[in-house]
Amino acid sequence: MNKKTNEVADRSWIGDSVLLIGVVLISVIPYIAGLGFYSDDWWSNSLLAQNSANGLGAMVRTLFKADPEMLLRPVQAIYLALGFKAFGLNPVPYQVFDSMVVGIATVFLYLAVREMQGRRMPALATAVVFGLLPHYSTDRFWVTMHVASLGFAFACCGVYALWKSMNGEGGRSKLWLILALVTMGLSILAYEVTFGVIAGAVAIAGWRMYKSARASSRSVFSAIGSILCLGAVLLLVVLAKARMQTRVTYHHHFFSRLWRLLGHGFSQAIQFNLWTYGLHMPVVLVGLYRHSALSGAAVWTAILVGVLIAAYLWRTLDSSSLPTPAGCLWLVLVGFVVFALGYGLFLPSIEMDFSTMGLANRVAIASAPGAACILVAFAGLLSLVFKSQVARVRGFSLTIGAICGLNCLVVSGIAHFWVDGARQQAAVMRSVKDNVPALPHGSVLLLDGFCRYIGPGIVFEGDDVAGSLQLAFGDFSLNGDVISPNMHFGDATVETIMYGQPEATYHYGNTLLVYNVQRKTLSSLPSKDAADAYLRAANPTGDGGCPPAHEGDGAKVY
Repeated sequence: MNKKTNEVADRSWIGDSVLLIGVVLISVIPYIAGLGFYSDDWWSNSLLAQNSANGLGAMVRTLFKADPEMLLRPVQAIYLALGFKAFGLNPVPYQVFDSMVVGIATVFLYLAVREMQGRRMPALATAVVFGLLPHYSTDRFWVTMHVASLGFAFACCGVYALWKSMNGEGGRSKLWLILALVTMGLSILAYEVTFGVIAGAVAIAGWRMYKSARASSRSVFSAIGSILCLGAVLLLVVLAKARMQTRVTYHHHFFSRLWRLLGHGFSQAIQFNLWTYGLHMPVVLVGLYRHSALSGAAVWTAILVGVLIAAYLWRTLDSSSLPTPAGCLWLVLVGFVVFALGYGLFLPSIEMDFSTMGLANRVAIASAPGAACILVAFAGLLSLVFKSQVARVRGFSLTIGAICGLNCLVVSGIAHFWVDGARQQAAVMRSVKDNVPALPHGSVLLLDGFCRYIGPGIVFEGDDVAGSLQLAFGDFSLNGDVISPNMHFGDATVETIMYGQPEATYHYGNTLLVYNVQRKTLSSLPSKDAADAYLRAANPTGDGGCPPAHEGDGAKVY
């Protein structure tokens, strides 16, 4: 009888999983059809289009050859090639697939936390809040960074499998451990931001097995040997990636400014977990409203999501499952630790901003469960104002529903700018095609007369124009860029700076052209004098009169 009761109780994960995937998929309805390709998407699409007839292997090899750094993320190259093979230049199926991956990642996060804690409520509440957070919004919109969602799903699956291996017996335990190794390895080879969370999970698992061995007088090595082997293999993967990469270098002055970096990290932790989408949420919503980013469909979808979650928790939770005051404080501590594990790789960068609405938040997905833990703790503490246990359950359920509804609304608001960015892209390329019937083979077209960013959403920000031009004209010898404050017109060449680094250099000549979208004019830049004359007439400030914007952030919304 006892066994049968436990089996019935264990089935609660099915309904919970349906809820998690359901609300994630519902939340994207207002904007998913309007999203497009952005930034590096155009680069990869152009390369893959040139090699699509040669098979999947050739497509992947082309990506590796064009950008050797992609060897560090082979899962990303395979994902992009498979996606192009299946969906081509239609962005909507990519977005639908990513939404499903985010939903699956949310389910695995729930299963992993539930397996680790043995309790349903903290796992469900944390997972449902995580699935709707705006903290990692770029990973929902940008096809190139869909791999971050995929990597996080692999990581959560790996943590779940690791804990199942410790709770299993014999051959089944070994199978779970193999699954953990494979999925954790795939996660690191997809996107390395999950390494800190994986390392933390492996360390906790090892400590748990060590304590269990000491308590039962078993051999410590035999108890934790498999965990040590798992950790060693994953560490080798990370070390291999570190040796292969060339873009990040660590200098001796890291230690001389360590306190400054730690201060920046502490500030980031407060902003990410408590401020931007916490205490500062009303200001964020007002900013989105002032930019007309909150559509009626977004509002009604957020209400629906909030009501569904609140009703489900109201119906399925019991008072004994609510967190105690000590449990809430523990959740806050766990939240900051998870943030630190996700942020650790970026500690050496004083410029890193996890709280931006823009493209730079693509690295924040591994830290986002920490923010979810803290929001759940807030809901638990708020429910303590009620004396009745029934009222506490209802208060907790309504608070979690409200948090999820507001997060859903903010994500839709951010998506509004990306949708507008896709529309503006189409308008720019339409204007080029209508007014520039042909471009000389091997020419460079600089675009001007439009804004690179609409809020955090990207239109064209630099040499991503090249891929779009190549696909539009069917000529893969073309190159392109955008005139911006980051473009330097020298005596012999034009140079673009992106993210503080030289991005591209173009020589003056008859094949260096500039098209002004607003004026619908095409001009050649055979010399610096010609470039200066153009800028004086059409764009004297270099920013086209656009709002101040910065790579990684876009233009400020609030």
